[in-house]
Amino acid sequence: MLQNLKRVVLSLVLLGAGALTLLLSDLHSRDRLDNTTGETPSQYRVALLKHASNPLLDEVERGVLEQLAAAGYRDGERLALRRFSAEGDLPTANAVARQVTDGSFDMVITISTLSLQCVANANKDGRVVHVFGGVTDPVGAGVGVRRMDSVEKPSWLAGIGTFQPVEEILREAQRLWPDLKRVGVVWNPAESNSEVCTRKAREVCRTLGMELLEATVDQSKDVREAADSLIARGAQAFWTGADVTVLSATATLCETALKARVPVLSNTSGQVREGTLFDLGANYLEVGQRIGSIAASILDGQDPATMEIVNFMPERVMLNKKVLKKMRDPWRFPDDLAARAALIIGEDGQVEKEADQATVPAAAVPTLRPLTKKWRIQEVSYLESVMVEDAMRGFRDGLKEQGLAEGTDFTLKTLSAQGDMATLGSLFDSTQSVGTDLYLVLSTPTLQTALQKVRNTPLVFTVVADPFAVGAGKSDTEHLPNVTGVYTQGPYREMAELLRSYFPQIKRVGTLFCPAEVNSVANKDTLVREATRCGLTVEAVPANNAGELPDAALSLCSRRLDAVVQIIDNLSATGFPTIAQAAAQARLPVFTCVSTGVEQGAVLAMARDYYDAGHEAAVKAARVMRGERPAEIPFSPPTKLRRLVNLRNAQQCRLSIPAALLKEVQVVPENPVR
Repeated sequence: MLQNLKRVVLSLVLLGAGALTLLLSDLHSRDRLDNTTGETPSQYRVALLKHASNPLLDEVERGVLEQLAAAGYRDGERLALRRFSAEGDLPTANAVARQVTDGSFDMVITISTLSLQCVANANKDGRVVHVFGGVTDPVGAGVGVRRMDSVEKPSWLAGIGTFQPVEEILREAQRLWPDLKRVGVVWNPAESNSEVCTRKAREVCRTLGMELLEATVDQSKDVREAADSLIARGAQAFWTGADVTVLSATATLCETALKARVPVLSNTSGQVREGTLFDLGANYLEVGQRIGSIAASILDGQDPATMEIVNFMPERVMLNKKVLKKMRDPWRFPDDLAARAALIIGEDGQVEKEADQATVPAAAVPTLRPLTKKWRIQEVSYLESVMVEDAMRGFRDGLKEQGLAEGTDFTLKTLSAQGDMATLGSLFDSTQSVGTDLYLVLSTPTLQTALQKVRNTPLVFTVVADPFAVGAGKSDTEHLPNVTGVYTQGPYREMAELLRSYFPQIKRVGTLFCPAEVNSVANKDTLVREATRCGLTVEAVPANNAGELPDAALSLCSRRLDAVVQIIDNLSATGFPTIAQAAAQARLPVFTCVSTGVEQGAVLAMARDYYDAGHEAAVKAARVMRGERPAEIPFSPPTKLRRLVNLRNAQQCRLSIPAALLKEVQVVPENPVR
């Protein structure tokens, strides 16, 4: 009897322990947004993450914020909002996802499939309510949504899908030109949203008797090459679906298509402003508003577990008559399609028809926060160079495009230390004493000094190879609170792979570096690592200053080398002609990671666009000037990569440029072969 009683008691204890465990494990989800007591927090802490800053995702974000505000959730009042952008970088997105799911936020709103996946992966235990949108296929995203129009999903997850009207746009395309037979698509297999659209396009093309020609890319910089390959295969038009990688290079895709006089058809409406012929896609402002409505309902007390995941696709059509008249084939816009269009660009490039502003893309009608003062911007550089000049041009143009006028909204003064570190420190001391609201710092030595001298004033950097090496931060999103910017690491992996692919006879390469420059040492080490990975050997010779450079260059070129691959640093940027001259005497080809090198003796340049870097730095500066904290603006690299060849320089060093490579590069016209 006693033994049976012991068994009963033990069973009750075990059951009680299990129930207590389940109760405790569910406390965090019960406490997230629990309004059953009638008490509400003074502010809800909400994070918003989008994968990149582009017209589509910006428009969704605008709709979210507008709807939240309309529902009474304004930032600074009932809402404490933190906005994040991964700027197209997946490691950055994962880092932000970990940050926003650590329990410090009540809700996370994500825009794009990649942002959904990153946050869902970091939030597997449901520490935070997660609302998503701007997603083509929630089921295919692999985040636990089992089927649409149901609540078969994680209880903390709510949102909408917006499946692109792939079938509709391809049917319309055939109506616009009935003889259309071959459609090209550039897409990124790493994006599940792009993959599902491409699968749908294959199915539709088979039904319509058309052939879908495909080219895959990993990065936006590869879109031009992929599009060229599809033109060579006979593509009569391009179609693009929900691909963020290609969306970031829409202008490049349209430029390539226009050269062949074939159209680009986009399932992302708003791209006619970039040069597409015809857009049929979602009104992403309305998509954002629907996401904001879902978020507001949850903040009001609705349980996300009860909310079905549905498809929401508010159609929007846009046409471009300017592109239409340049087509080689007889494309036309039917009257009924023109009547449906929310936007028509006329043959002169001006807007011929425009619907109510609520349906116009955010890129066309930006919502910009006004400045509260006239900003004093101080540009400081370590040494004047072509890289610095290009970045400064991009910075000025970028501020102008952000709606900021020099003299009215800001003043911009420039200072250079002329290569002297002591002078560099004095420059920062003097500018702080007279008053500076924002610093634009160019080069790694400048940033290094700025971090020592400037504590509270915002710093925006560019022409910096590795901001992490000088202590600006640990990652793109985890950095010093007053610092943001654009880093321009040299494309050493791409250069090494190009040498391996097109110049297999080159086995030993040399480079000069400056031991006194942190960025120079980092670039040298990166070149060595990437070259070794591709089976190349690197000889690196130091030069500490301009006086040592000529002898160091002659020493380098006297070694048993097949080519010189010059890294990026301040010393070689100003002394590149000296390096090229020493290489010419030794009949060695020179490859460089600075675009102007092909005009100074290099055979080939594979370079980041420093104008583009300056332009992107201006966008970050404008965000600071409009009230955002630098701490909330991620570091990012520039997106463009140029490949230039100088045939005369190649001839002089007896290097033959393969025909296949010539198809992929830009030949410098200033120095033709004589």
